[in-house]
Amino acid sequence: MRYLGGAIWALLAAGSCNPASADSTIDYSAGIGRSSNIFQDTTTLAAAYSETRLGLRGSLDLESSHLTYRLAAGARRVGAYRFADRKSVGGEIAYAIDLSPAAKLTLKAGVEGQRDGDLFLALSDALIGYSKTDLAANASASISVDHNGGCSYLTGSLAGLRHGKAHFTLPGLTPTRLDADNTLLDLTGGHIRPLLGGEAGLTLQYRDNDVPVADRETLEAFPARALRGSVAYGKKFADSVTLLAEIGLTHVESPYLGDSVRRFRPYLKGQIAWQPLEGLTLSAKLAQDIRLVDIDDPVGEDVRSLGFSVEKALTDRLKIGVGYQQDDSDWLYYDYRTRTHSLSASVSVGINERHAFVVDFSRLLRRERDPAADFATSVLTTRITGAF
Repeated sequence: MRYLGGAIWALLAAGSCNPASADSTIDYSAGIGRSSNIFQDTTTLAAAYSETRLGLRGSLDLESSHLTYRLAAGARRVGAYRFADRKSVGGEIAYAIDLSPAAKLTLKAGVEGQRDGDLFLALSDALIGYSKTDLAANASASISVDHNGGCSYLTGSLAGLRHGKAHFTLPGLTPTRLDADNTLLDLTGGHIRPLLGGEAGLTLQYRDNDVPVADRETLEAFPARALRGSVAYGKKFADSVTLLAEIGLTHVESPYLGDSVRRFRPYLKGQIAWQPLEGLTLSAKLAQDIRLVDIDDPVGEDVRSLGFSVEKALTDRLKIGVGYQQDDSDWLYYDYRTRTHSLSASVSVGINERHAFVVDFSRLLRRERDPAADFATSVLTTRITGAF
C-alpha cells in the first residue's frame, strides 16, 4: 500500500507537469453487502461484508505516441470470517506509438498482488479456513497495419499467476500451496475489412497454458494448448440494432487428455443490441469457447454461454438494469458437467454527474453432475461510486 501511494503521487505529479497534454481521474467505490453463501459452496454460510476501492487512471500525449496508466487498490472485510478478507493492489501501463501513418505499435504491462482466503474444511463444531497471497503479471505487444482498404493485426501476450502458500486458521497446520501456478501464452492475428456496409474479419489464435512439472501431479493441474480459427461479421442497422457474429473451430490438445475426448470443438460468439427507444437497450449474447485458465477441471473446459440483459434510463439520474446468464461447462479431463444460472439486477441513482448511489442484487444457482455439490447464493450490495 505504501508503494501504491508513492506511485499515485508520482503519476499525479507527472500529469500536472503539462496540463494541456495530460489527463487523470481518481475513481472510488465504498459499500456494504450481505451474501447468503459467502463461500459459494454447500456449507451455505451467510455473512455481511464491507468493501472499498480506490483507483487512479490517466493518459499522457507525447507527440506521436500515447501513454495510459491505471493504479488500483481494494479491500473487502468479512466480519464473521476474517480469514476471507481480501486486499489487492496493482497497476497497468500501456504505450502506443505510430510507427508510420499506417502502422501502430502498442505495448502493455501490468501486475497485481491479492491476499484473500477461503474455507478449507467445515467440521460439525469448527471451521478451518486459510488465507494466501497471489501475484499475477501480464505483458503484451500488438501491431496493426492499415493496407489495401483493411487492417491486419498481430498480438502476443504472456500472463502468469503465482500462488502463495495457504496459512490455516488451525494452529499446527503447516502452510502449503493448494493451487498450481500457470503461464498462458496467447498469439492472435487477423484481418478486418469493410464488407456490405459492415466489417468482416478473419482471426487465428493460439493459446498455450503451461503448468510447472512439480505442480502437475501434486496439485492436479496440467498443460494444454488450443488453436482457433474463425470468421466474423459485424454491422449496425438503422442506427438502432448492432449485430456481431463469429463462428469457427477450436482444436484442443494435451498429453493428459484421454483418447475419447473430442479435440475439435465449435467456436461461437454472437452479440446483438437493440435500442427501440431512447434510453432503453435490449441485448443478447451467445458464446462457446475452450477455457484453459480460471477453471475447476485440471486441463480445460468447453463452456457454452447464453445471456440476456435490459437497461433502462428512467430519468437523467435514475437507471435500472436486469440480466440473466446461463453457463454450461463440459470438463475435458474428467467426464463431468456443470450448469450455472446467474440473475442480476441493479438500480443506480445519480447524486450528480460524477457520483452515484448503486444497489446491486445477484442470484446464482450452481447445478453439477453430482447433486450433492449443488449450491445457491444471493448477494445484496449497496455502494457509493464516483470519480474526481
